[in-house]
Amino acid sequence: MDFDDINLDTVDNLRQEWIKLASNSSAGICELANRYRQRDDCKLCSMHCGSFNFSFRLNWDDEGEDWLIRFPLPGKSMFLDEKVRREAVLMKYIARETKIPVPRVIAYRMGDENPTGLGPYIIMTWIDGKKMSDVLRQNDLPDKHDTLDPTINPETLKTLYGEMAEILLQLWGLDFDKIGSISEDSMTGKPVVDGRPLTRELNELIRTSGLNDCTPRRIYHTSVDYITSLLALQSMHLEQQRNSVYDSKDCREKYACRQLMKATALNFIPKEDCGPFKLFCDDLCPGNVLVDDSLRIVGVLDWEFSYAAPSQFAASIPWWLLLRRPHSLLNQYGPDAFFESFLPKATLFLEVLEEREQIRGLTGHDCRLSVRMRQSIEDKSAWFTLASHMVASVDLLYWDLLDEYCWGPRSSIAQRVRAITTSPEMHKRREDFVHLKIQQLQEYYNELGVDNNVSYEPEPPLQPIAERDPGPKV
Repeated sequence: MDFDDINLDTVDNLRQEWIKLASNSSAGICELANRYRQRDDCKLCSMHCGSFNFSFRLNWDDEGEDWLIRFPLPGKSMFLDEKVRREAVLMKYIARETKIPVPRVIAYRMGDENPTGLGPYIIMTWIDGKKMSDVLRQNDLPDKHDTLDPTINPETLKTLYGEMAEILLQLWGLDFDKIGSISEDSMTGKPVVDGRPLTRELNELIRTSGLNDCTPRRIYHTSVDYITSLLALQSMHLEQQRNSVYDSKDCREKYACRQLMKATALNFIPKEDCGPFKLFCDDLCPGNVLVDDSLRIVGVLDWEFSYAAPSQFAASIPWWLLLRRPHSLLNQYGPDAFFESFLPKATLFLEVLEEREQIRGLTGHDCRLSVRMRQSIEDKSAWFTLASHMVASVDLLYWDLLDEYCWGPRSSIAQRVRAITTSPEMHKRREDFVHLKIQQLQEYYNELGVDNNVSYEPEPPLQPIAERDPGPKV
């Protein structure tokens, strides 16, 4: 789905204003950091701009460790205070409850507590290392996508998959009784789930699509409730983003996709509907993991979009085995090529995961993560889960990976679209929606100053059977 360029211009102005302020705030940043180090000789060694944050490496002439001060970047991050508070608490929890190497949190404060005017921040220890994705990446491609090197040494790949498997196993051992973001009980110091799930996808929908931040600020007690809310968010996205469709045909397909996702959802709800729930991080991938020269993990970074989630989120085969996100690969190469590349890597990952489970003495069939992940491939629940929480990419994931599995072979997407709106009431409701979306799209083009004219087009009759496009095979 395209971005809302009008909204992107608005939020990018916030980013540029912040960077302008930060460029004149080096003295204030050092003064702030000196308070926690109890020194007066802080130096800014380097700057680092990520997807959602802007960071400065800090150094003192005291032979101690370097620190990092990290600010959520306005215009990129939509939940400044909320994101910082949740991530800092979670990093402390992970450091206390697991052996996962995370930066040690020195301090964190909200925006109104920062005298520099740069907003909320976390100060944490600096970790030296190289990104795991840099080791895995194919470097001779002209595009900006991370793509797994097809000639990578098999032993290197096995080692790195094993390192990631160890991280996932440790996270799998953490149980929660509710779905949502994690905080710390002020009296007991124990973790509590007390806020809405703060997700990467919600951040991006607000940033790139112009959605209002209208998700309920609530926790969830069952997987059904939470997945229902994600499916509602998909419909809300289609309704609210003015340029969420290209034309009448595209609108019908997207409308049908969301109806079909809702119709099939109960087939994919996990048995553990009422818990225990598992810690899930939207951004846990090789791009946020540091390794040393021996390829051992020395740091796992960027926990901002982490929350207690339905168990199937953590038990699905990881999307990052090819580095690049599945919807991007599907869009460029199609489902057959995607599976041809993905499934052998999934087999390798499951083998190293099983080896790690054996080392840990995990033998029970039902409780083993590898068993759940293998099942997620076989019953397609991995793709339903991905389509549920990757809201902006649901159409590509659903039509290519789920539709024929759920509803049987189709002659074309148009045939499936027509089949689910057979009653006059359903047909009228859908066509009223198409009229509305075409009107919104034209208003968007007018405001954008683009000379594009769009109009409602009635649904064409289906082609005769012999002439229909057989559609993609999954």
